[in-house]
Amino acid sequence: MKLCIVGIGGAGGKVCQEFLGNEDLDFRLISRITGAEHISPGMIKGIWLEADKSDAKNIQHFFGDLTEGAYPGFFIPHDAVPDGSEIHIHVKEKYGYDVKKQGFVRDAQYLKAIFEIFDTDEELQETSARVLKSVGCMDASVGPFSQGQGLKDKPNPIFDSAWNVIRPYTTLGGGECDGILFIVSFGGGTGTGFINPIINHIRNEGKADYPVFVLGILTELGDFADLAQFSKEGRRNLAAISAIYDLCTRSDGANGIILVDNHVLVDKFGTNYTAYNKFIYKALQPMVAGRDYPGEVPVGMAMAQNFSLGVSRPPLFVPLYWCQPKKPNPEEELVSKALKDGKLFGCTPEKADWAVVFCRGFIDSDKIRAVLSSRTGLMPEKIWVLRKIGEGDDEILIMLRNPYGSSPDAYQREGTMENRLCKVITLALDYIDQNVEALFYEGKGDSDKASKDGKSESIKMTPLAKEAISQFFFGKEGFCKDDFGKTEGFAFELKDARRRLRSGEVPFFLYPLRIFQKDTGKEEMDRVGKEDMNLDEMRVLEIVNKRLAELGLSMDNIMAKGK
Repeated sequence: MKLCIVGIGGAGGKVCQEFLGNEDLDFRLISRITGAEHISPGMIKGIWLEADKSDAKNIQHFFGDLTEGAYPGFFIPHDAVPDGSEIHIHVKEKYGYDVKKQGFVRDAQYLKAIFEIFDTDEELQETSARVLKSVGCMDASVGPFSQGQGLKDKPNPIFDSAWNVIRPYTTLGGGECDGILFIVSFGGGTGTGFINPIINHIRNEGKADYPVFVLGILTELGDFADLAQFSKEGRRNLAAISAIYDLCTRSDGANGIILVDNHVLVDKFGTNYTAYNKFIYKALQPMVAGRDYPGEVPVGMAMAQNFSLGVSRPPLFVPLYWCQPKKPNPEEELVSKALKDGKLFGCTPEKADWAVVFCRGFIDSDKIRAVLSSRTGLMPEKIWVLRKIGEGDDEILIMLRNPYGSSPDAYQREGTMENRLCKVITLALDYIDQNVEALFYEGKGDSDKASKDGKSESIKMTPLAKEAISQFFFGKEGFCKDDFGKTEGFAFELKDARRRLRSGEVPFFLYPLRIFQKDTGKEEMDRVGKEDMNLDEMRVLEIVNKRLAELGLSMDNIMAKGK
């Protein structure tokens, strides 16, 4: 499998840069003179999506402007909306959101809201089609309707353009990459808002099995993260849990969400953020690097099917990485060290329901499977081992799927997924309670604080948008200090998810939520009815799988016997 690496936002771009470093000529001027091709290790392709043009052009010097033909390139999706156009004015006057704002607002709900505005506002869709056709976007080599996609009847320019610069690198657009790995920061705000809209494009093309993975970095607690993210701790945790919620509740979304906790990296490297990025790149090499063992080349579609086999929602994966000098019979030590010292996110390995193991070096697959099975209790058939030819040390990357649940006291123990996520949810709820004005971008909240470039982030939401945000967070009952989220809305779902985590239930996020709802005409009512039916089916599947697990069985075993 060859992945297209898509870094989104500041943190995503820094990690993406590590994957795309030039293996041939590392001097841009010499490469330009000689016409040398930029070749990354493993022939990986990639791109950086960013919302802050000033940072992209003036702060970093690795990515060039994709619209000028540079590679590796950055792309600013909101440039697809002409400044001062009817699209720009319509969104700002009707909702209060400024789609041309550099860097947007550092808030996970901002891009979600903008996507849903374009997705639901029929007048805006008609305006967008007219404006974009008038400025010749159909003929642009890079833009919302490039790569032969054609002008859509209902364009969503920011998100359409983001997909159309990624698509040519994939097998869906004639490229070589048969999968996508998004890299984002959970807590930064800018990054995660692009992922689900891009996955929408992929699934709408009829590619339900095209593999899409998300590597999400959860920002650490405390002052270090405040300095790195330019926002309050509570606000970052709200952004983080909002991002994870959106990704986890899409039944047709990502095939896996890989979690990395910056707390782990702080313990390893202190405040050296450059070292964080290099280590994440190193840890993912067994998964993304080339040189597969003969006969063990993982086809992208097989990866997608295996990662999400038997689950109805995008699963969470915890990576465990270890490397050591080559030695005879390394399997026992590799697995043991990875489980003990190699976790990149807190979890309970014995609770995992499936695992994929990527190895580099001369390693015995059966021995890896046997050792990991004995250490975690996973049945050997629930462990998929893929080997690659190593270039130095022996390496192992174990991906444990959903390693949490069934222990009601786990949330009280440090080092568990339940504990870490309960802390994030609690801090997010505290922030909502103490800074409700900030959710509407007004008052004394963190939202009107100057950003890193000294410009104010404050915006003026219209009554229409305020009502939508209020319904999203608090439902029909609205906000009541110290007593909110009792029956519906995002706050209620967060409280209920925390209850599930504390009770040991799997999964903990269940239902997708929208800020802006679509009109419910007959066609829409039919669609909603089908979604409800699918949701009921998912609930039944969860109950059946849980009961089978109690009996020591699995759907895979039953299906295998049936064959």
